[in-house]
Amino acid sequence: MISFILEMEGAYDEIISENPFFVELKNEYANLFQHCIAQSWIICVPRIGSLSTRVFTVEDFCAHILVPSDELPESHYSTLTEKQVTVANKVITLEVTKSLPLQSHILFEETFYTEDFIKYKVWCIEYPLEPTTNTGTHLITKEYLTSINDCIDLLWTQAAGRQVLDQIEQSVQLFLKNQPSLPIAIGPLRDSISELYTQCLQYALQNRRLREKSKVCKTVLENIKMAVECYMQQLLFESIFKPICTSCAYEDSHLNKKIRNMCDIQLKDLDIKKELFHAVPKAKQILSKIDTYSTVLEKVLCLKQALNTINKTDSSNNVVLLTADDLLPVFVFLVIKSGLPNWYSQLTYMKEFRFSGVGKGDADESAFLITTLEAVIEHIQSGALSGPPDPESYYYESDLTEDNLNERQRKNSFTESISTSDTNTRDETLEYIFELIKANHTEQVQAILLRNKRHLETIKEHESEILKVSLDKKYQFHNEDYDDNSDSDSDIYEKLCHPLCNCKKCCSKIFKNLLKTSPTVTSRDSHGLTPLHVACIHGKAAIVELLIEMEADIDATDLNECSPMHYAASRGHQNALLLLLHSGANINKTNVDKNTPLHLCVNNGHMNCVKALIYFSEHSRKKLMINATNENGNTPLHLASKWGYEGIARLLIENGAEPSIQNHNNKSSFDFAHNLKILQVLKSVTPNLYEYIHITSSDVTVLNSKPEKLFNTKFQKLKFKENNASKTVKNLKTIERIFKAISYGDVKLACFYMNIDYTNYKNNNSNTTLCHPLCACRSCKKNNESQTDFDVNFPDSNGFTALHYAAKYGLDELCNILILNNANVNCQNKRGQTPLHLAALNNKTVVIEILTNNGANINTIDLSGNTPLHNASEMGNIGASKVLLNKNPDITMLNGSEKSALSIAKEKVHLTIIDLIEKYANKS
Repeated sequence: MISFILEMEGAYDEIISENPFFVELKNEYANLFQHCIAQSWIICVPRIGSLSTRVFTVEDFCAHILVPSDELPESHYSTLTEKQVTVANKVITLEVTKSLPLQSHILFEETFYTEDFIKYKVWCIEYPLEPTTNTGTHLITKEYLTSINDCIDLLWTQAAGRQVLDQIEQSVQLFLKNQPSLPIAIGPLRDSISELYTQCLQYALQNRRLREKSKVCKTVLENIKMAVECYMQQLLFESIFKPICTSCAYEDSHLNKKIRNMCDIQLKDLDIKKELFHAVPKAKQILSKIDTYSTVLEKVLCLKQALNTINKTDSSNNVVLLTADDLLPVFVFLVIKSGLPNWYSQLTYMKEFRFSGVGKGDADESAFLITTLEAVIEHIQSGALSGPPDPESYYYESDLTEDNLNERQRKNSFTESISTSDTNTRDETLEYIFELIKANHTEQVQAILLRNKRHLETIKEHESEILKVSLDKKYQFHNEDYDDNSDSDSDIYEKLCHPLCNCKKCCSKIFKNLLKTSPTVTSRDSHGLTPLHVACIHGKAAIVELLIEMEADIDATDLNECSPMHYAASRGHQNALLLLLHSGANINKTNVDKNTPLHLCVNNGHMNCVKALIYFSEHSRKKLMINATNENGNTPLHLASKWGYEGIARLLIENGAEPSIQNHNNKSSFDFAHNLKILQVLKSVTPNLYEYIHITSSDVTVLNSKPEKLFNTKFQKLKFKENNASKTVKNLKTIERIFKAISYGDVKLACFYMNIDYTNYKNNNSNTTLCHPLCACRSCKKNNESQTDFDVNFPDSNGFTALHYAAKYGLDELCNILILNNANVNCQNKRGQTPLHLAALNNKTVVIEILTNNGANINTIDLSGNTPLHNASEMGNIGASKVLLNKNPDITMLNGSEKSALSIAKEKVHLTIIDLIEKYANKS
């Protein structure tokens, strides 16, 4: 037989040719089987597990053979037992009684071909089409509900319509309308959703068909409860998951920091069996999709599928069974490698909002999976795990197998060269130096490196001696019995032009060989790591200082183009980072992935290193590229937003990070935020400069003499900047109050905040119009005298001044007061807009008169190339357009879209403005 699968529904699959029902039909009832093929009848085969017996009669087979009707062959059939059958929406309906028909889903359809290439169809169905005492009502079992579509399908088909779905949807909409802002706390949120679930379930059971079926079988009721819960969760997910993430923001960020600093952990570090290595990539791929599901059912099934992937057969086709001791380490590895930023929130959602599973006890498989995930998260949170000293290079790829695992050449800068070696050896190799650095043996490292440095300098001065050494070693190689480890050394001398050659190429080969046995600060291993790299990886600040004094290359890069500062930042070693910075290391150096040190310390949640980089940039002439993008287009703020590092995100924004920057997938930091706290930080616009300037001594551990010098320099600079910083902070807070007062239209309160005597202005300065903008008469001079010590031109973080706001809200009285206090009428915000632009946009004609009479440029343009007349034309502001045209603007000016004010008015069909501009053009 040749079979060909035409269509697969859902996730169910089985081999039909091995189904006992189908096998017995072919073998024991061959005549009936051949007749079905000849007549092109359809054979229905109940899935494995749905049959209550393996002893079948001819009546059982006849009840599962469908004969198409002549009138409607696609939807109406009859069985050989003369029962009428209809098929719609992949559901077979068999009229058992008038009130309660029997239904079974078509799981998939398979087409077979005989040896003579005669085609016949077989349908794999959920339940037998012959009612028995064991099959009950033949509803969809719990195992079949694997997605939200299955749940919707159940409620639709079993209720004979979508009335139940509509009632649930209306209940959810009413719930969201009555509670526009859901509670953040998990307890109240869970209680309110639980009440809604109960209400939706009551609506479902009010349906006669569902109610009668649920009375017959308990499994049916469980299916209905789960389907109602899933559909409700699908509708509510966007509204409730953000509050859950917000409530769990603290736990998520701390868990992410733990995970990010263990992301290079290897399978062998968790003692995972080698037989399971090959299945880990597929399991990780499945688990990483858990955040794409919106229902608890689908999330739990994702956990189950990921773990079931591990249960594979070995080379002998034996099933590898997992014990609890095998399961937990694999689960830990998968959670660490999944890259999901909100595991704690996911767990809380599955644990607290699984209402259909309440009261089922520990025997429930879903509860077991959720409890296992909870145990894994608690294990990671406990700090019992730590990242290995030799992290793997890349995440496991899909083609990784046990066979090529040991053969794969690692490209990561954290490499096997730092792995444990025999520290008792007398050979002072580079690996031995690395071990001494890890053990923090500063004096031994210094002694060896200095001695080797002097030795190599002597060799360089006497190149002829190199030749003698090479010749001696060559003869020694031929006369002595060398082990395998010396073969690589002898190869070098055998590759010389001849034993006494002193050409540049041969001398270079000999010199490189000496570097292996006499390492210096410039020596590298096979992955490009220098001693300074290793010292920064392990945070040995004293050795970092020593190597810098010995003139180590502070910007040396390994095969991944990572400098020592990249490793100091990624591991959170602030002391080493500061030493490198003050020694002239490149603060914005990028690695092969275009990540800067700021990217790495933000990604791993090291606030102390972020502060160090920002502080050093602020108090030196080196500019920190705080909005630098890596190869994916992500800025450090993207990473802080993704992992939920609220403090780091706030620090970055206060120092100029732009949350609206989009990466290569057109995602901004707002898109990466998964809780409301991070969103609130991203939306904040008022910087607090003092927070990052003030770095206490507890942030940096005092190291010998150099760090003390760093601290002295730091606090001297702090003292120098302190007054300006305090004044800036005070002005920022004041301008925020002023803007609020202006938005309320309270001129008196705004003047109070700006230390302007509003009463004196009313009494003595009722006429504030100048003779002309440059008039220097006594009256105008008096009016131009500043009456406040507050800088009225001080902007907020978006460049808005008090005059911008006064113009926007049309407070002509306040505009006059600000102009009297030397407000700049042509100041621009970050969009290039002047107060005149805002007045034109909001049709504030009196303010336009005041601004233009006091020197506002009528033809000034913003970043989009728009003049105030462009703005007025676009908004259809007739009054503003009239006033602007009376000030003789240049109507021929084009904006960034190559459009004039007249063109915009025509596009918007503002007829009056079109007429005004055309009349003005004719006059001029």
